[in-house]
Amino acid sequence: MGEVTRLFRLARERARQRRTEARRLWRNMSLRTAFIWYVLIAAVLATAACMLFIKLLDEPRIALYRKYAELAEEVEIPEGGSYRNYVTTDGSEAYIIFNSEGEAVGGGEVPYGEGKIEIGLVDGRFSLFIRPAYSQRDLWLSRFLGIMQVASLPICYLGGLILCALAFWRRRLRGPIVELERASARIAQNDLAFRLEPRRADELGRLTESFETMRSSLETGWRDLWAQMEERRRLNAAFAHDLRTPLTVLKGHADMLCESLPAGAVSREEAADELAVMRSHIARLENYVDAMGRLQRLEDAEIHRESVPARAFAEDTADSARIICAGLETSMDTEKLGETLYIDAEAVMQVLENILSNASRYAKSRVWIELTSNGEGFSASVSDDGPGFAAEALAKAANPFYKGRESTGEHLGLGLNICDILTRRHGGSLTVSNRPGGGAVVTARFGV
Repeated sequence: MGEVTRLFRLARERARQRRTEARRLWRNMSLRTAFIWYVLIAAVLATAACMLFIKLLDEPRIALYRKYAELAEEVEIPEGGSYRNYVTTDGSEAYIIFNSEGEAVGGGEVPYGEGKIEIGLVDGRFSLFIRPAYSQRDLWLSRFLGIMQVASLPICYLGGLILCALAFWRRRLRGPIVELERASARIAQNDLAFRLEPRRADELGRLTESFETMRSSLETGWRDLWAQMEERRRLNAAFAHDLRTPLTVLKGHADMLCESLPAGAVSREEAADELAVMRSHIARLENYVDAMGRLQRLEDAEIHRESVPARAFAEDTADSARIICAGLETSMDTEKLGETLYIDAEAVMQVLENILSNASRYAKSRVWIELTSNGEGFSASVSDDGPGFAAEALAKAANPFYKGRESTGEHLGLGLNICDILTRRHGGSLTVSNRPGGGAVVTARFGV
């Protein structure tokens, strides 16, 4: 009993799988194939409807015929005899009955429009039946039923084609077309916060996938454009903020010289010192302007990816690290590095050199480098044993012109900002953090 139950369940499961597969094939067949199937099914249904319609119309016609057949007058034909019928000059139908010897033994006439002569077989012998004519009402009814029987063929097939078209539109076309129309309207209104999912794997499904790819590309483009606009806004704000200090100093020294020189209240040496200070701040302004130009060029730079041997790139990185971090111990981990990198080597190397320069400025004695690649892209992590990032720097280190309180020297605070711009242009990101044991960690990721 248990084995029978198991076999029954197995057969039921297989039947369910076959039905599921059949439904999947039906849903995902091409529009051309699906339309052919719809037409064939419509033709079969139209044929069945036509046959049923003709049969239903034939029943009252047969009933009318039987009704008047029961009223018919029978005229017997002698055994071995015969008959002859003809139409008279006035349109009446006449008949003559002959016996077996060919002698006329009877006859008659049915006036035009009052009946009809028919021959029939009764109990093995022939007889003439004079069937009365249809009444006017029954005549029109019979003719109407006959016309409807003839018309049922085009009516059923035309109706079948119309229903086929409506069903095909409703089940195969309407949904995807309405979705695409709505998506087009939303895109026209700059609304990209939606996602299109294809209902079927047919031509419209592939069109929906292509439309979703276009929408996704537009959304990514808008995001990138918005990020660039936001970056430029922050850059302009930072630039304006940092310009205030040298401009204020220049203004103060210029006002002092304008007041003191005419009155002779300042010596040549003091005037020379004031001019030297003004000169240094003018040079600082020039550096800011040059930096803004470089950042603008980076924002507009095109990324050109190409296949690069990973080991050769790692050796170039190690050579740069030894030069930039001279006097510091450097080590590189390439265990998770693949054989080939698909990157813009020049842009990636510029990022690494900026990160290494930043690490060498704060490291006490050592810098670590880790290079990793996988199917999602390439990443480079540089850490040091310095003081690490302050809490404020963790949030603002990549901002343009940001210099932490612990910063020394005359650098403009653009190194990590340049890295952030280039990694984003390369489809990646830049993150900063601190090592558990102390020191900073900067990780640059580059998308494929």
